[in-house]
Amino acid sequence: MADNAAAPVAFLVVFGIFTVVIIGSIVMFVVALVDMVRRPDWEWKLAGQEKILWILLVVLVNFLAIPALIYWFNVRTKLIAVRDAAQRGAYGPGHMTYAGWEPNLGPVAYPTSAPPGWYPDGAVPGLYRWWDGVRWSEHTWSAPSPPSGPSTA
Repeated sequence: MADNAAAPVAFLVVFGIFTVVIIGSIVMFVVALVDMVRRPDWEWKLAGQEKILWILLVVLVNFLAIPALIYWFNVRTKLIAVRDAAQRGAYGPGHMTYAGWEPNLGPVAYPTSAPPGWYPDGAVPGLYRWWDGVRWSEHTWSAPSPPSGPSTA
């Protein structure tokens, strides 16, 4: 008779544990997926991780939230470390985007301009004009070899 009374209690305990695990797995799935999608691509790239791979792992193989937990406690900490290092300037200059701070990766879209110096004036043959690195100045030089800086004449 004692065995019959313990059966419903054991069933309720197992069912309760199962329910908590399933609900926890679903919650962890959603939280991890939202966190992955919101992180910018440069964080993943600098952390050496693949964003699409982790999203697919969590979506397709989320048995008991194991991939979501691995992401949350391992990969996410790397992404946070990359973001914090980037904000301290460890990866060089960057800029703000809607997704947060983004480092300048790769070549500059426009080539850098010529260094400051005297260059032949295209409008007047034999005349040199001073380029300050940003714009042409009003300083000119007409001697055969220009000086090292802008003239005051």
